[in-house]
Amino acid sequence: MQNLSNEQVAILPRQGAINLIARLMRFNVLMAVMAAFFFAMIALVLMALLGAVSWADLFAHLCSARGLDTILLSMQTSFAVVVLTLMFGTPVAYVLALKNFKGKALLEGILDLPIIMPPLVTGLCLLLLLSPNSLCGELLQQWGVKLLFTPVGIVLAQLFVAAPFFIKTVRESISSIPRNLLAASATLNASDFHTFRRVILPLCRRGGCAGLAMSWARALGEFGATAMVAGSIPGKTETMTISIYMDAMSGDLGQAISTALLLILFSFSLLFILKLQSGRQHGY
Repeated sequence: MQNLSNEQVAILPRQGAINLIARLMRFNVLMAVMAAFFFAMIALVLMALLGAVSWADLFAHLCSARGLDTILLSMQTSFAVVVLTLMFGTPVAYVLALKNFKGKALLEGILDLPIIMPPLVTGLCLLLLLSPNSLCGELLQQWGVKLLFTPVGIVLAQLFVAAPFFIKTVRESISSIPRNLLAASATLNASDFHTFRRVILPLCRRGGCAGLAMSWARALGEFGATAMVAGSIPGKTETMTISIYMDAMSGDLGQAISTALLLILFSFSLLFILKLQSGRQHGY
């Protein structure tokens, strides 16, 4: 440093700043290129579907009796899953978020199983459980309850794979609530129900809406477990995803593409509305 002139010493900090900016720009460019590659891959997949669709076939499929049956059945079963998920999933999320007890880690691990299990394995487990040869299936048969190859079986299969998405999302939302708010409610002699209704529910509303949207989209797109439990009976247990598979396997790609496009449009619209509503709540 003693051999450098005063001008050279003054230039060193600027050169360091320029080098730092250059490194940051290279890093940002690399991240942007990788992100662009990922979204381009998704866009190419969607463009392949859009490029193959025939709008005449799409409208004809919408007006056909079979197409209307599959769409109506999928909407009915997925909406039933949303209602049941809200009813049973909210207490589960509440208990896992705020209560400490032995075996809690085990329950959380069990909750993750439907997410990581292959849908076909889930369907096989449900099929074995509800089979007339099993104890549960035999009891149901004695009571006159039939779940296999019925719309009720579809709801059960979709609920099993979709509910954990809602539960995990709401659990994280409840866990993120500051404990001092809950403590303040307790010091005011508020009951647990009052605290849940007036403090917890408003603060985890966005998480609950996001979880319900993901559960609804997951139930609507469920195939493996549904096919194992409900089969593919036209007009009775043929959902949109099962219809796509059956049409593709039989060579009727036009019908399969039309149904797939409707499924994607509905799922995307649902998630987009959710994101838009979330942005408005944040003032974006």
